[in-house]
Amino acid sequence: MPPTLCSVNGDSDTGSGDQVARPVVPRSWLPWLGSLVLFSLGLLTVTEVVDGSIGPVLVAVTAILGAAPFGLITTSPATGWLLSATGAFVVSRSFDIVDADPWPWPVVHGLVLLALLFATAWNPPQRLPRGPRIGVVLVAWLSTATLFAMSVPPDLIAGWTVGVTAVTVAGMLVRAAGLIATADGAGPPISLAEVRVRLLRGFRVAFVDWAPSPQAGPALGERLFPSSAWVGRARALLPWLLALGVFWIAVASVHETLVVHDLVLPIFAALVAAPVAMSRRYALLGWRLATVLAAVVAVIGTPSGGPDPGAWPVVFQWVWLISTFLVSVRHDRWTTGWVWAVTVMVISTGAPANSGVAITMIVAATALTIIGDLVRSRRRTGRELERQTELSELEKARRAVLEERTRIARDLHDVVAHHMSMMVVQAETAPYRIAGLSGPAQAEFAAISTSARDALNEIRSLLGVLRSHDHAVTHTPQPGLSQLDELVEAASRSGVPAIVTTHGPVVPVGLAVSQSAYRIVQESLANAARHAPGAEVTVSVGYEPDMLRIQVVNGASAVPVACTEPGHGLIGMRERAHVVGGTLTAEPLPDGGFEVRADLPLEIEEHDR
Repeated sequence: MPPTLCSVNGDSDTGSGDQVARPVVPRSWLPWLGSLVLFSLGLLTVTEVVDGSIGPVLVAVTAILGAAPFGLITTSPATGWLLSATGAFVVSRSFDIVDADPWPWPVVHGLVLLALLFATAWNPPQRLPRGPRIGVVLVAWLSTATLFAMSVPPDLIAGWTVGVTAVTVAGMLVRAAGLIATADGAGPPISLAEVRVRLLRGFRVAFVDWAPSPQAGPALGERLFPSSAWVGRARALLPWLLALGVFWIAVASVHETLVVHDLVLPIFAALVAAPVAMSRRYALLGWRLATVLAAVVAVIGTPSGGPDPGAWPVVFQWVWLISTFLVSVRHDRWTTGWVWAVTVMVISTGAPANSGVAITMIVAATALTIIGDLVRSRRRTGRELERQTELSELEKARRAVLEERTRIARDLHDVVAHHMSMMVVQAETAPYRIAGLSGPAQAEFAAISTSARDALNEIRSLLGVLRSHDHAVTHTPQPGLSQLDELVEAASRSGVPAIVTTHGPVVPVGLAVSQSAYRIVQESLANAARHAPGAEVTVSVGYEPDMLRIQVVNGASAVPVACTEPGHGLIGMRERAHVVGGTLTAEPLPDGGFEVRADLPLEIEEHDR
């Protein structure tokens, strides 16, 4: 991709009017500079491999075919690999190779081809989904291995197959470990010290530890019959039953590959079947046993000359490969990398030359290792998804608790704080309303007022803990407009001279609107009693064709009022108006009074349902 430019200070304009830019991705022209260097080397070395009589023009063309694809190694390695592999095929089929040991084409071309194969495995095309990306890597690996197999002498096929496979797997491991950051951010890079630690840990797990292998996940029988006791017993017996079958197959077929004494045959067949019996709990130990047995047979075994070529019986090859697959499913990639490398090394050194067994087994071992790793990754992703789902459910439960706390806080304020405010008003206005109070009586009323104010302050502190301003209001209390007269009458008895008037024809109002209107009036009366004791309060309820209008107006305070801390009354009223789709305004009046006006929609019956 082209370099991305951005300003140093993050602004689009600097003080001088010029934008200062810097690249934020690796420079894409550096690989092309490397291609130029490789082209120069190719001009000097092409004639050492290709017949020099082809002429200078074809020498230059051959050098270009070998060096040019390297320029795509960071931006489009898969395309570069395709061009390099096509060029290698053309060169190997068009020219006589003077020195084909070990390269079937110019050395620069071969190195570039392997480098692009590594880059393709490390950074496959990101525009493709995960599955097709893996398919591109497998196609590149198999095609390169086939290209080498078609071009090199027979005695070099096994070696080059191992080399091509090692390069591909190395690229995939580098990507998985995040050693080199890719454009899609596959993972954060890790330090070389961490690489050494992980390699040593993987080596210790693969060859030293004796602990049981981690469980890959619940078996199919457990998912289908989670409460069946016989599933566990059947799962424990199944590996032993399979091992018994492998034992008898080995007894009947070993002679087709190896010369084994009749007394040794049962022991050898038992060793072949043992990894199958160990696969349930000790998959890694089973692979170790199979690998050691393969190495011993390759060193001291005597081929029988039977119909099955190779150093090992066919049933043992399958047991060995399946053991490798089980290790890749149940262990991490660093351990799997060691297991795969040792398996390929033993196969390469033990298989007879020109038999095809080495190539077949290496390809099968690599494919099974990759498939096993994909299965492990998929299961790990599934477990992570389940964990995230569980966390999501917990978060939903937490939000429900917060919403319930909000409802409790709102109702506590509307009910308790209202009546406590009435107590404060009654206690503070008693000396003005009742003539001839003695000094002790006035002191008693003052004490009641002080205690009530302290209680209100404690309630406000509690509301500060319970109330959550960022959660929507979803519940409303029970009283409605039908109890509005009782509310106003109770306020009047408490020393708040209040009257209620109704305008327009009364129409049915939804339950939510009725409850919200009641609580808005209740809170307005409490605020008027607290902040303007003795002032007259007028409550107006107007029914319009599509709107219910609530207006609460109080005059200026008739007695001195001590300053109080702001509470949650206005917040709660706005919440109640908002939850039914209405609006609320609250503002002081020029004469020192205060007005609360709420407009609530009437079309709320369907909303309530």
